Amino acid sequence: MGAADQRVAELLERWMASVDLHARYLALDDAAYARVQDWPKHQRPTRRVLDLARNRLLELRRIVGERNARGDAGFAEALELMALLTNLLGSQHVDRFIPLAQPPAAPPATRPPAAPAAARRAAATSGPPAAPKPAPKPASKPAPVAAEPAAIDEATATVIGDAVRLLSWGREWPQLAGLIARLANRPAETDVWKILRRHRAAIETRARRPRD
Repeated sequence: MGAADQRVAELLERWMASVDLHARYLALDDAAYARVQDWPKHQRPTRRVLDLARNRLLELRRIVGERNARGDAGFAEALELMALLTNLLGSQHVDRFIPLAQPPAAPPATRPPAAPAAARRAAATSGPPAAPKPAPKPASKPAPVAAEPAAIDEATATVIGDAVRLLSWGREWPQLAGLIARLANRPAETDVWKILRRHRAAIETRARRPRD
C-alpha cells in the first residue's frame, strides 16, 4: 500500500468514526449537541443524511480496496486531488454538511466521595479552623510580547501558507487541519493542528480575517 492509499484509508476511517458519533448525537437536544465540541456553523445532520453518508463511505471503501488489490497506485492520488478541488472550487458557503466529530478526550470529572459521619462530627467539635495566612502577592511580570520565531522549518512554512490560502478562499478554521493533512507531503493532522495553534495570529493576520 502506497502513501496515498494509506492516507485515503485513514481519511475514510476518520469519516466513518465521525458518522458513528453523529448517529449517537441524534438523541441529544440542540443545547447538549452544541456543547459536544466547537462546531463550525452548520445544520444538524438528520438520520437520512447520516445513513446516506455511511452507505457511500462503505461503497467507496470497497472500491478503494479493489483498486489497491490491482496495484492501481494512481487511484488514491486521484481521490486526494478530487477532494482538494472539491473544497477549493466546488463547495460554496453552505450550512448543510456533516462536520468532523472528534471523540471526547476524557470522561467528565466526578465529585469526590462525602466524608464519613464520624469524621464530620469530629470536625464539628474541634472548633473552626484557623484562618489561613494570605498568600504573598506574586511580583507582577511584564506582559509577554507575541513574536514570530526568527526562522521556521520548511514544513511549518508550508502549513502556514496552506492555511492562509484556505482561509482566504472561505474555509473555516476548524476545517484547516483536515484539509491540509490530505495534501501531498504534509505533516500528519495532529502535527498540523500544533502548527496552526502556534501560528494562528500570524495566519489570520496574513489572511486578513479576524479571529472568531
